[in-house]
Amino acid sequence: MKEKAAKLGKFNVVDVAAVILIVAAVVFVAWKVLLSDRDTEERPVTMTYRVLTEGVSSDLYESVQQNIPSQLMASGKLLDGEILAVEQGPYYVIGTDGEWSPDPQHVNLYFTVRHHTTAGEVLLNKVDEQEIRIGRKDYTLKTEYIEFHNAIILDIDWEFSDNASE
Repeated sequence: MKEKAAKLGKFNVVDVAAVILIVAAVVFVAWKVLLSDRDTEERPVTMTYRVLTEGVSSDLYESVQQNIPSQLMASGKLLDGEILAVEQGPYYVIGTDGEWSPDPQHVNLYFTVRHHTTAGEVLLNKVDEQEIRIGRKDYTLKTEYIEFHNAIILDIDWEFSDNASE
């Protein structure tokens, strides 16, 4: 009996290697789960993007121009971004003759928007909870004075800061 108890209390080389691997795996998983978020350096990013609103009343162009620049807003809070500019373009409709012609009562508005955010390992194109993606057709462009629904994101330009403290 004493011989069996003595054998159970001894480790051989395989047992020691197995224990080392298990401890290393536990330490690695704990490091990834607990510390990886702290190690991710977030770099400042400025997103400049263009937004199209189609077929809005031509009277809105003048009203919008009077309120630009205008700080972005979402969920009742002001965000670190703004509408920088707006341009108007023709809104075409098909006539009774089957030809396309500009609608005098409606225009397309092209907004230039800038938003400051951060990028970690992955750049999330978000303004508050809205994702900014080229081609997105259900974007809501909102400031304290301006709001357009079902706008289309036309393009995005990212400017990354090399220094995270800027």
